[in-house]
Amino acid sequence: MEKFKEYTILYVEDDEGVRTVNSRFLTRMFYKLYEAENGEEGFELYKKHQPDIILTDINMPKLNGIELAKKIRQTDKTTKIIISTAFSDKDYLLEAIELNLEKYIIKPLTSRNLLPALTKAIETLEKTKEKKIYLDENFYFDNTTSLFYVDEKALDLTKKELLFLKLLVTNKNRVVNYEEIEQYVWEDEPMSLNSLRTSIGFLRKKIPFNCIKNISNMGYKLNLEKKL
Repeated sequence: MEKFKEYTILYVEDDEGVRTVNSRFLTRMFYKLYEAENGEEGFELYKKHQPDIILTDINMPKLNGIELAKKIRQTDKTTKIIISTAFSDKDYLLEAIELNLEKYIIKPLTSRNLLPALTKAIETLEKTKEKKIYLDENFYFDNTTSLFYVDEKALDLTKKELLFLKLLVTNKNRVVNYEEIEQYVWEDEPMSLNSLRTSIGFLRKKIPFNCIKNISNMGYKLNLEKKL
């Protein structure tokens, strides 16, 4: 279950009491939990944060779980989606099969029925994870060792430098915001923008080219379009 800490999850549930109870469980397991009380809010959080796994109820106001999954599947075939429902509805089940959902769970959610579904989703994500993520032909991140290499030699990075660069590389298609950086890199310590900029300044001197791009008032992202 240690692998769960490397992934993010979006939980969509309109029943506040149920959502509160299950969120406590999910928060302990995952690196980051996003919560939504209906499908529309869930879709907006999905677009903003691109979570690895989505756990959603079916019967919700504004946009139900199946409709949410359909909207996501229009452009995204890989995010793991788990559906929960209070009823075993055959029509819903048939739709769920066509949407390539990870699991269809009958409520109430318990560790007995939820944990196997989450474990299966994580195992699939692990299998599809790139063993080596190349930033250029001689500079790469190795998921097996969690280290960066240049010309097959491991880079000598501090813990914060390593965590920051790993965060960018493993989220290479989006902007990583300041809150995520503080939680993942600084962990239980407060992070100031000055301390972040100082760490990035030292890191840039250690890597072969400047692949770290600042997005004003948002955060940072990986930039491999050109060597600056």
